[in-house]
Amino acid sequence: MTINLKDLFGNAEGSNDKVLLKLLTAIKEGQQKDFDYLKFKQSYKSLCEMGMDESTASKSAFLTASTMGLTKDKLMLTVQHYKNILNREKEQFAVALKNQISNNIDAKSMEIKRLNEKSEENKRKIIQLQKEMTLIETEIENLRLSAETSRIKIEETRDQFKSTFDTLYNEIEEDGLLYDRIL
Repeated sequence: MTINLKDLFGNAEGSNDKVLLKLLTAIKEGQQKDFDYLKFKQSYKSLCEMGMDESTASKSAFLTASTMGLTKDKLMLTVQHYKNILNREKEQFAVALKNQISNNIDAKSMEIKRLNEKSEENKRKIIQLQKEMTLIETEIENLRLSAETSRIKIEETRDQFKSTFDTLYNEIEEDGLLYDRIL
């Protein structure tokens, strides 16, 4: 049974396609061979698309899956497995985000601080240093603009990741709660 994860989870409103693809790739790489949450969700979703209500679709999908060895405990364990995969991706993203902030904002802030100190020193020098002052002030402004642009981009990426992650995580969480309640 081939599972198209984008079809299974791709309707997450507010999701960033690039982030969704990254998260779905991680899920695919961690996909289990046995009948698990993903195969169950695909069966459940297919039954819902045929007009079955959630309860009937869940029970019908579970009855079929139980013939392949799926138990409620195994289903809940695999739901947790995929939540763990998403959490690992979230942790990796947090580390990458921290590195981006360090490389793109903190380093530029330090450079701005260093150049401001040099600028103050030059203000005390004789008139012939005025040209150097102008160049340094221009460079400072360019660095500020670059740092601000980087900050905005990083915040947008963080917000898109969080939105996509939350949507996907909540869907899996709700599925787990639904299946736990119904089954």
